[in-house]
Amino acid sequence: NGTLTARESPTDPGEPYYPVPNPENRALYDKYAALAAKEEGVAFVGRLASYKYFNMDQAILNALEMFDNLKENGVLQPKRAPGTFPEGDGMK
Repeated sequence: NGTLTARESPTDPGEPYYPVPNPENRALYDKYAALAAKEEGVAFVGRLASYKYFNMDQAILNALEMFDNLKENGVLQPKRAPGTFPEGDGMK
């Protein structure tokens, strides 16, 4: 009974990067998303959890909306799907 925070930093020999959208990585993401959906009381938030590039303001909004939903409805999940956020202006 407590909180566990984990940090993942994907790298390619030392260089951090965002997920590369291709069919192989999408299949891997879908596999992880299916496993994550089975975890009760666990929320995955942010760029890697959504497999989407967010601008920092979008990433923070995603987390704040999740907190609002928990506070208002007792549900630990995003208010809206991260896919509904507009495209960020960074890597795609």
